Amino acid sequence: MSPWGSAAFSGAREVQALHIEPTLHPQRWSLEGPAPAGGGALSRCVHLANGRGQLWHADGELPLRGGDVVWLPAGQARALRVDAGTSGLTVGVTDALLAAAAGDRPDAAPLRAVSTRLVVLGGVEPAARDELVRSLRAMEAEARSGASVSRPYLVAHLTLVLVALWRLASHTGVEAALAPGQGRLLRFRHLVEAQFRHHWPVARYAQELTISPDRLHDLCVRTLGRPPLALVHQRVVREACSLLAGTDLSVEHVAQDLGFGSGSHFSHFFRRWTGSAPGRWRAQSRALSAAGRPPGPTSYADWP
Repeated sequence: MSPWGSAAFSGAREVQALHIEPTLHPQRWSLEGPAPAGGGALSRCVHLANGRGQLWHADGELPLRGGDVVWLPAGQARALRVDAGTSGLTVGVTDALLAAAAGDRPDAAPLRAVSTRLVVLGGVEPAARDELVRSLRAMEAEARSGASVSRPYLVAHLTLVLVALWRLASHTGVEAALAPGQGRLLRFRHLVEAQFRHHWPVARYAQELTISPDRLHDLCVRTLGRPPLALVHQRVVREACSLLAGTDLSVEHVAQDLGFGSGSHFSHFFRRWTGSAPGRWRAQSRALSAAGRPPGPTSYADWP
């Protein structure tokens, strides 16, 4: 049996994919790794075309058989094992790609909601399932294209995956299953993903959510223990850490990518949140990685 690991995965910056080829022996993989270039825990979709397997997640274990499709929210997937002769694929996506695919419009609420739930589809009519699987295969193939990967292409197919999950899910009333206020928190999360580089003030987020800034503040503090501005800033820091650790961009270029007016402004902001200057943090991060202990930015797993 192959060792646990992710060496067989291919990935672009925001996608990690694995094409499961049938072999003469069982295979198994860890699904707990972050995105290929960092960026926190991934949401994952697993499909077995045939054969059998087991999927471990945060709340237990699922037996899998040919034709099954499982969606796991960010940080929930643990490991996958498949029997000899089994084929299929898994696709993991970042919060940012998921936000772009689900959108922040009010009418996209069902897509945002289904993306936060464990969805298990078994015994689905092949014709209905095939549309979803085609998009997963398209994303897996695109993840292998290296430098030529197209983000709009990935977003379009991920949107189709979410729509298919929503339509095929055995449960109904997805949005009704959310606790009061979680629908708005979902929209806020996706607005942050779309706009954190533009440094919107909290009032602008509240305006888009059609609530007052005080209401947004109370909702975030009561539910997540952090005010909205801290959540936005933490998202900026997470992206900064990903860029510093995963690229050779200068600090000035990282600052420009994140929408800061100057490198010094960015450095002051970064030091305030991490306690280190960007250059020093990069050096420490790479030293930890070389020692097998990468720091890894946090994810939005504690968001609804």
